[in-house]
Amino acid sequence: MKALDRKLLRDLWRMRGQVLAIALVLGAATATFVLSVGVYRSLTETRDVYYERNHFADVFANLTRAPRSVVARIAALPGVQRAEGSIQQYATLEFPGRNVPVRALVNSVDEYGRDRLNLVTLREGRMPRPGQPGEVVVDEAFAEANNLVPGSSVAALIYGNRQRLDIVGIGLAPNYIYSIAPGDLIPDNERYGIFWMGRDALEAATDRREAINSLALTLRRGVSRADVIRQVDRILEPYGGTGAYGREDHISHAFLDSDLQQLDAMTRLIPPIFLLVSTFLVYIVLGRMIRTERTQIGLIKAFGYSSRQVAWHYFKFALAIALAGALPGSAAGIWMGQEMTRLYAEYYRFPFLSYHVSPPVLLAAASLSLLSATLGALGGMRSAVSLAPAVAMSPPPPPVYRSGAVENLGRLAGFSAIGHMIVRHIARWPGRSAITALGVALSLGLLFTTMQFMDSTNYMLESYFSRAQRQDLTVSFTEARNEDVLYEIAQIPGVMRVEGRRDIPVRLSNGNRTERTAIQGAPAQAWLTARIDSGGGEIAMPVSGLMLSRQLADQLAVDTGDRLYVEVLGGHRTEMSLPVASVVDEFIGANAYAAERTLLALARDAAPVGSALLLIDPAARDNILAELRQMPVVLGVTERSAAMDLFEEMIDENIFTMMSFYIAFASAIAVGVVYNSARILFSERSHELATLRVLGYQRSEVGLILIGELAILVLASVPLGGVIGYWLAQLTIAMFSSELFRLPFAPTWASFGYATVVILLAALATAALVALRVMRLDMVRVLKARE
Repeated sequence: MKALDRKLLRDLWRMRGQVLAIALVLGAATATFVLSVGVYRSLTETRDVYYERNHFADVFANLTRAPRSVVARIAALPGVQRAEGSIQQYATLEFPGRNVPVRALVNSVDEYGRDRLNLVTLREGRMPRPGQPGEVVVDEAFAEANNLVPGSSVAALIYGNRQRLDIVGIGLAPNYIYSIAPGDLIPDNERYGIFWMGRDALEAATDRREAINSLALTLRRGVSRADVIRQVDRILEPYGGTGAYGREDHISHAFLDSDLQQLDAMTRLIPPIFLLVSTFLVYIVLGRMIRTERTQIGLIKAFGYSSRQVAWHYFKFALAIALAGALPGSAAGIWMGQEMTRLYAEYYRFPFLSYHVSPPVLLAAASLSLLSATLGALGGMRSAVSLAPAVAMSPPPPPVYRSGAVENLGRLAGFSAIGHMIVRHIARWPGRSAITALGVALSLGLLFTTMQFMDSTNYMLESYFSRAQRQDLTVSFTEARNEDVLYEIAQIPGVMRVEGRRDIPVRLSNGNRTERTAIQGAPAQAWLTARIDSGGGEIAMPVSGLMLSRQLADQLAVDTGDRLYVEVLGGHRTEMSLPVASVVDEFIGANAYAAERTLLALARDAAPVGSALLLIDPAARDNILAELRQMPVVLGVTERSAAMDLFEEMIDENIFTMMSFYIAFASAIAVGVVYNSARILFSERSHELATLRVLGYQRSEVGLILIGELAILVLASVPLGGVIGYWLAQLTIAMFSSELFRLPFAPTWASFGYATVVILLAALATAALVALRVMRLDMVRVLKARE
């Protein structure tokens, strides 16, 4: 082994505490990169393969009723590769001993296996056979939640007819990776499921012989999807078509794509921040270590080693640290990625989903770690190369202390001699002190950023479920009704308040910008639902015109006072121009609202009630649910408390799990930064501290000098870290926002307090270690090292 290599090993062992702290930071950065990129790529690749293998459609359309012959007309359109028509029908299921209405969406499949789009993948059992009207395949999530297996049966009310359904298989389909009931925000697998029934059987059950009400098609490469959609809408308009739409508006794909966007944002934001802190830390440690080893560098060069060999020696020091962090960091990232993938598999149903990290990802993670360490080492390496032997072997000139502003302020403040030593050293090296404070501030800001993400999520949930949604139950109907249904529900014992609501599917246009959405309407005196802006204030419904969420307004590039072209999708297909009366900053969805009078003018069907919001006596809940289940007009019932519990469970298991990993990493970085700062201060001032001991200062007084300087720098970093965390958190929130969710910036003092406490605890623990080293200071060895 070469002499410089032996020196390298001795240096690594001598500085093992600092080396491990930097390796911990680099390992945290590597783990976040492997975790984020691995999960993102695993989900993306699985989705793409699943879509291709099961022929997920490019365009979808719903209609009231059309002859099956219309499918051939659609398939003949230029650019259409394949078209298939089917039947979709909502059904109410009956489970013994359960009062809560359970819904299912029943899809038709060809009993002879001639389907080619949105193919069902069987997990158990078989597909329905010809001539067996009651056979169905159930989606896996619903089957697991309700303990259904092939051979089970369930009673169902389909199109007003009661029928027994025999489960012959458990399956999955690419258009129901994320199966969610209309109006819900999260899947409720106990109360909503997807069924597949033979085409002939479902035609008979819904009185739709040789008819369809749903369409799916794939397109040829290079075809304009917008042109195809316009032609499809033209053909389906006489049949009650509600407007064709692409994958981006398909509810299952939209939710999955939103999560993938957030994962991509994590990949592009958090690991680079960790690497930046790592680079900064290596720069501080290696640069200062080289300054303390200037005499050794002079001797090495005097013995004939070239500047390139010296630079390579210190580069290997950085390389060793990078490897020490990259290897365990990659292993930790793989383990955490597997855990995150398991959680995603509970919400997104794929026939196969495994966490897979390709060698290029691991190589990229190691390269980033090495690049971070190399960049941090460049400054110190440059100074090592530039030192001439004669200059390096001579001691550095002693610092010149002059009576300045700090000295005068200290005198006026009555500082002791020790106090003067502390503030004088900080003032003498302002750049070095600022770098130390900045390093601690960066770690505090990073920790605060990850903590406030949870605050934002909790604020969003509280705003939506507690303030905007005040009802206990939401009752959806099979079709829009008049006000009589509200009076009927109000007669149920225990119902304290009933309000109607109507959602009309529309296409909003502003020039070449078009968005599909639903305009939500409510009576003027509605109280059970409200529009809450990002500031927590309630926004009144405009008397006329439209109220848009900020998300939808930005997508359409409109603001208050602009006009939108509104086309109702279905029904009388009313078209009119309406002004944008107001814009509200909301957190969930891209929504449009209008007063009841405006909605009636658009619908023109004298049926203002599409669903009912109920405020109930909790003691009467079971009886109310039983009564609602017996009403044939009721399609489903959603409980606000159950929806909130499901949403919180998803947040806890999914987002909070990942953020907990990031918080742990950020905490480790904070500890590493503070520890290294303290060790560097000790190594730089060990000669001065030993001199003070020789001059008669007590161990406690000498230790106070070092600990006091560290305390001042840490305390100075707290407000700076708050500012850094504030802007970093704003950036994180902006990158995590999507079309479905927009997180508010709502940090709490508790998050800032947690970040500050972690920094202070790290400082206290480090101070104790430094104090112990001061107590054990070998004065003779330290003083002779400078001779």
